[in-house]
Amino acid sequence: MRTVESISFSTLVSLLWATLLWTSPAGAITYGCEYMTTWSGCTCSQNSLSYTDNQANYFDSKMSSLGHTRKFKYGNQGAWAADVTEDRDFGGYDGWYGDTVDMYMYSGHGGAGTDAYGNQTFLVPYCSFNGSGSCYFYADNARLGEKVGWYASPYPGNLRYSMWCTCHSVDTDPMHQWDQTMSTGMDYVMGYRGTSADSWTTDEVPEDWASKAMRSSNPDTFKGAWFWAIEDWWVDDVGSVIANGDNESDAIYRRDHYKRTWYGPHTDYHYWYAWAWHEG
Repeated sequence: MRTVESISFSTLVSLLWATLLWTSPAGAITYGCEYMTTWSGCTCSQNSLSYTDNQANYFDSKMSSLGHTRKFKYGNQGAWAADVTEDRDFGGYDGWYGDTVDMYMYSGHGGAGTDAYGNQTFLVPYCSFNGSGSCYFYADNARLGEKVGWYASPYPGNLRYSMWCTCHSVDTDPMHQWDQTMSTGMDYVMGYRGTSADSWTTDEVPEDWASKAMRSSNPDTFKGAWFWAIEDWWVDDVGSVIANGDNESDAIYRRDHYKRTWYGPHTDYHYWYAWAWHEG
């Protein structure tokens, strides 16, 4: 359980400004993680999961051991859809939580619906809405890492990349799932095409990715590390990634070569997307 944290405007501006003062692109990053194993006492109702807390906790432990800084970790009744929902126009709290870190990791249920135009969407059932209007996170209502445009005021975002350990998180039409979220900020998303297993043989996936992509010496590309991490001797999940860019070739290059040593999030509008998937 947790309560809404109050913060003055001047303090929030100071905190957001501090996140921009990076000492080195190769230095430690900040991260946040959330998970859902049970929806008991929650606004949303879903079937319980068994290994999502392991995924978040193992990831957290590995990131910490590599020298990175956790800013928040919430689970179950403490996990709110508002944490990654845009604060301007959509009633979210991302300016206090999800958009104050370089990386966000989530483990739980996820689904791919369609919007009014027939385009694929991405949604996640959290425990509570706390101001965002729904206990479901809708990617269409997120503007993460935004540095320019309407949603960058009054609280610009800092999120550079995210990992969604859920079903359908980077699915068969990931551009329409993530274009509104990523167009003015976030650079990279890792997730799953189709379903992903809630299994003791896959609970180490986020940790394995961090061990490759977040190490200080010669880190792997995000794509290479993610496709390696989702490999499993028992479960054939399909890992998927999406990146954006200034044009087609730029998006493809960023998809294949993006590393933690790169600067981000981007500070202009990116309308081109490239994605790839790999069966474990």
